[in-house]
Amino acid sequence: MKKAITAKEAAAKTTKTAAKATANGTANGTAHSTTSPAKTSVKSAAKTSAKASAGTPAKRTSSTTRKKAAPANKALTRERIVAVAIEQIDQNGLTAFSLREVARQLDVYPTAVYWHVPNRDALLAAVVEATMAGVTPEIGKLSWQDWFRELFRRYRKSVQQHPNVAQLVGAQLVSNASLSPLLIDRILAVLLQAGCDEARLVDMYNVAVASMVGFATLEFAPLPTDDLAIWTNQLQEKVHDIRALEYPTLARHLPALANRAFIVRWQSGSEVPLDSSFDTFVEVTIAGMERMLAQ
Repeated sequence: MKKAITAKEAAAKTTKTAAKATANGTANGTAHSTTSPAKTSVKSAAKTSAKASAGTPAKRTSSTTRKKAAPANKALTRERIVAVAIEQIDQNGLTAFSLREVARQLDVYPTAVYWHVPNRDALLAAVVEATMAGVTPEIGKLSWQDWFRELFRRYRKSVQQHPNVAQLVGAQLVSNASLSPLLIDRILAVLLQAGCDEARLVDMYNVAVASMVGFATLEFAPLPTDDLAIWTNQLQEKVHDIRALEYPTLARHLPALANRAFIVRWQSGSEVPLDSSFDTFVEVTIAGMERMLAQ
């Protein structure tokens, strides 16, 4: 038999039930209020994204950017690339030269450079072609002797302006890709005008080119890139420590030879030009050519 519930107990039970309901309602309300802003934010973001996708501002910005970049691409020419390559070689030498560095200097991707020149060797050939422009004298205004004198001097002057290119022309066959038909044609024509017979034409042509390139290649040979000061001091000491009893002739002429003669130099022709030696070289070459052509 159930015990009768008093009025006091009934009131307490009612109060407890009401509190529980209130708590549940509050929790549900909180959950709804927490979820609702998130859903609203997601919906808002989605609407914003949809509007951005549906509209054209982003495309216009991209198109505008491309239009602004276009003149830079058009301005990138083979001539500009070659000019920067010459500058890089002048400053850093052939060893450090690379197409990637040229591209960095031009503020473009390497692929943009490759659009104009296929590879490093092709660019080096273009460098030779550009630096040697204007080397070949006109025909008909000079005797053949003076024509070759002028050719040799023009070449040396060009190398003086870009000494690091001297090794590219004189010591690397890659420079042959810059083949100058004008230079070759005029050398051959002047030799024939000087009386060179067909049988000796190739030999005399090789003599002329070797004379043009050879002296300058030696005179403007690059200095060591590692520990230059140490290398210079060691070479100077070695030269000045030559024993007179063992090498009397060298020791006697050493003051005149030191740093002014091949093999006993510690500076290149850029710092200490060998002008008088070059002039003598040219005259000896011309005299030898005269003798050979007279036979």
